[in-house]
Amino acid sequence: MKKCALMQLELDASRGYAAIPDVIHRIKMSDGAYRLLIILCAHAKNSTGLCDPSHAYLADLMGKSKASITNHLNELRRLGLVETTSKIGRAGGNGGLHILVTFWKAWRQSVREAGEARRKAKSEPRRVQQGECLGVQQDERVIMNHTINHTPPTPPTPEATEASGPQPSPQVEVVVNRMIDEWSDAIGRGNTYGSWAHRPAPSLVSATQRLLQEHRPPSTDTSTIIPAIQGKLQSIWQGLRVTVAPNDLAAQAKSVIKSTPDPLPLLTYLARCIQSAWPKHHRRAPPLPQFITYLNEAREKAGVSLGTKLKKLASDLGRYHTTFGQEPVTT
Repeated sequence: MKKCALMQLELDASRGYAAIPDVIHRIKMSDGAYRLLIILCAHAKNSTGLCDPSHAYLADLMGKSKASITNHLNELRRLGLVETTSKIGRAGGNGGLHILVTFWKAWRQSVREAGEARRKAKSEPRRVQQGECLGVQQDERVIMNHTINHTPPTPPTPEATEASGPQPSPQVEVVVNRMIDEWSDAIGRGNTYGSWAHRPAPSLVSATQRLLQEHRPPSTDTSTIIPAIQGKLQSIWQGLRVTVAPNDLAAQAKSVIKSTPDPLPLLTYLARCIQSAWPKHHRRAPPLPQFITYLNEAREKAGVSLGTKLKKLASDLGRYHTTFGQEPVTT
């Protein structure tokens, strides 16, 4: 433990600390909400993002009232930075809140992976560059490489290919949630298509356009989506030694597509739901209503995917251009 001479602060890392993603500093929020978020991050578990400090504890720590803590929490909820669920008290009543810092688990995982990559890069020997290897001619290197690498690599499984692709950072979803709220405020509730509560700010329109250029919504090309879904479903049932007729498989795939605008990520949760509940001795495919029950359970566990949110933004942006035209947007 070290002491800072200027203010006599006890710098003890074992008592916890919070390393905040840079993008959080760029989100507009009140100073109180920002300070509360830092405190919640310092208390959140790295494996889940959950913490449950009481309002009284947070109020005492920040030197504010419980009502102020409630207001700051509401602000963080609106920004999509935290989610809360009620705890049951000993007498069966309200026992406080479980607070989930929505980005914390993914952020801490990202920090761990970055650290492991740095350690791995330091431990690996430096690769010899071309021209540094003396005594071996270019033709000899070609023959040696051909001899050593004559076995072609094993192609990755579809799951591995999907997992290894570029994934948006958790901070992107925070920005997307904020944009969705701003578009919803502009559109208003219950308005018919083409009517608006107010015109969206030019900065929101231009920011949405840039975001959708960098992170495109999922494809709606059914010629590629349907075969991918059917292939994944077939893999799920084969793993359980269940035979599914082609017509039944097609009906299941259509149900998946109808259930969400972004069906492919849902299949991972669907596989877990089926595998955890399926009787091991059953070899016949379930009837469609039973399959839909698994599908609904998977949707609850998956929540709203980032792809679905991006499609919502694309729809709102298209609605804007339909109403106001394609005139240049100035910020």
